[in-house]
Amino acid sequence: MKNRIRVVFQVVSLGLIGYVALRALLDAGYRADFEAYCPFGGIASMASKLSQGTMSCTMSEVQLLLGAGLLLGVILVGKIFCSYVCPIGAVTEWLGTLGGRLRIRRELPRVLDRPFRSLKYGILFAALYFTMTTSELFCKEFDPYFATANLFHNSDVKLYFAIPALVLTILGGILFRLFWCKYLCPLNAISNIFLNAAGAGAVIGLFIIARIAGLQISYVYLIAGLVLVGLITELGFLRSFLNPFPRITRSAGNCTACGLCDKKCSHGIKVSELERVTHIDCTLCTDCVYACPSKTALTIHNSRNLKYLSPVVVLLLVSLSLAASLKFELTTISERWGNFTDLKSIAMYEQTGLKNIKCYSSSMSLKAKLATIDGICGLDTYARSHTVKVYYNPAEISEKKVKASLFTSTKMEVRRLKADEVGSLAMWEVGIGGLFDLVDINNLFYTLREDAGVYGFETRFGEPVQTVIFYDPGVTNTDQIKRRIEIKTMSIPRGNASVNIAFDFKLEDGGATKGSISAAAYRARIFVNYDRLFNDYKDFKNEQLSVLVFPMPEAALPAMRRSFGSLASHLSADPGIVRLSTRYMKAPMGLVFFDPEKTSVEKIRAALVKPQLTVFLNDTDTRDIPNPFHLNPEGKIMTAAEWAGLDDDGG
Repeated sequence: MKNRIRVVFQVVSLGLIGYVALRALLDAGYRADFEAYCPFGGIASMASKLSQGTMSCTMSEVQLLLGAGLLLGVILVGKIFCSYVCPIGAVTEWLGTLGGRLRIRRELPRVLDRPFRSLKYGILFAALYFTMTTSELFCKEFDPYFATANLFHNSDVKLYFAIPALVLTILGGILFRLFWCKYLCPLNAISNIFLNAAGAGAVIGLFIIARIAGLQISYVYLIAGLVLVGLITELGFLRSFLNPFPRITRSAGNCTACGLCDKKCSHGIKVSELERVTHIDCTLCTDCVYACPSKTALTIHNSRNLKYLSPVVVLLLVSLSLAASLKFELTTISERWGNFTDLKSIAMYEQTGLKNIKCYSSSMSLKAKLATIDGICGLDTYARSHTVKVYYNPAEISEKKVKASLFTSTKMEVRRLKADEVGSLAMWEVGIGGLFDLVDINNLFYTLREDAGVYGFETRFGEPVQTVIFYDPGVTNTDQIKRRIEIKTMSIPRGNASVNIAFDFKLEDGGATKGSISAAAYRARIFVNYDRLFNDYKDFKNEQLSVLVFPMPEAALPAMRRSFGSLASHLSADPGIVRLSTRYMKAPMGLVFFDPEKTSVEKIRAALVKPQLTVFLNDTDTRDIPNPFHLNPEGKIMTAAEWAGLDDDGG
């Protein structure tokens, strides 16, 4: 008899992943998230939360509680996730079946088996260590599932890790029994650790006692202690001890020694030679129980009906974990700085609906901004609900100024104003409710773009946000613009398709016309400056630096601004270049600040027109991308002091 229930679980698990991938290909408005239900990501994020108080980027309560549910399942029932849910486990198991039918699958020799088993503990330690010290999921760099599901098109995937991992998973699965699972899988390693709940509990207990006693022991030592428990348990004994409670048991008197249980065991455990299966590789898949022709020879604690225990517990734990994740929300970051602990009076301002707060990185960006403002001394963010709590000293800063600090004034062109298209534009200022973060700004851009007479807008903080809209009165009027802003839903482009977006903008007043502005003045006003400092720019005095000023028409194109960071990164490879800026000086201009003693104008010009930009991904890794700019950087040279005088006068 075949364990069809387990096959169904495996097929459904892979089918859901396939659905996410296929939908992303067919629906450009859908963002495929292949780690949305990753229990190992949740466990790693748990380590990050304990160590730094921060959730790993893109991780939420869902993954964290699924990880906790997995560990609870390991302690109580066994490694049922491995046998019923894990997509890599399912694929490598099927690859092993293929290898067996081709008669090329072999067992790894005993002299290599146990040393190889230690590899996954090293991978586990590295994955948890780098995650808990950076709040970025290190496992995404090498995980063959994550890399394959994303077709290797994800910036978190490191090809020099992921490709070898995938090759080892496929070839290892065909040539050796469950190679990835036995020797490389960090989730299997952490499951094996908690198969020795007594040992793991002792390490955790000693760590807690030491912390209560005042010893500032790093969480790295906790991870190291748990890894040591797993190593000793697996390499030393190759078995579990007190837990889990359910065990496959064999009645010698009823066993006919047919060997079907041995053949059906995906891990190659010699079930027919054991009274109780305590082997550490057992996942309680119950394939052996299903295969046994006798109803009494193989059971789970003398009950044949307990063969349904694993799928029932899987469903129960997954359901409870998902339900629990909806009941509470953990902070993504919880940061305090300055004189927070010395303040006698601390106020808190809470803002919801900040859609650009969506992960650890965006939360830390906001923290970096708020930390520069006097009086603000703390920040909690909640990525799932897009909520922030800002802590401040009311004696130094008012609540209104705290609100203003969360707001970013913007200038945005809705469409290009071509030369001699119109001589001037009308200006209308209005307060817009529901307009706060950059996501809202982008939505306002999309709806105003539907009005052919609107050319741009700018926002500044206010309650409501004050917005100046620039438009051609010969094409549109304020009544038409009002209707566009108050629209409830709209289809906006997303890749090669479109997606429906709900709007909740409210005009708080009738607005007021502010006269007109010439086309030339509008172009200068709507231009958004870019400024990036690097290579210790602040250590230089103006007298030491020169500036290459050159025409840069593309600096006025909103679509090109996202490429400025790549250009700045590329230029930073020259230690003599220290700053990249753009300004509007009767026309869009680019400015490169440099130390003439360390580099030359010729080298800078060559770097600006190079067909490939070399972008730094981190301190050591780079990537070449096509240069999106078409520059003619002849321009002129001036001293930084001369430029400072021009800039102070408005350029």
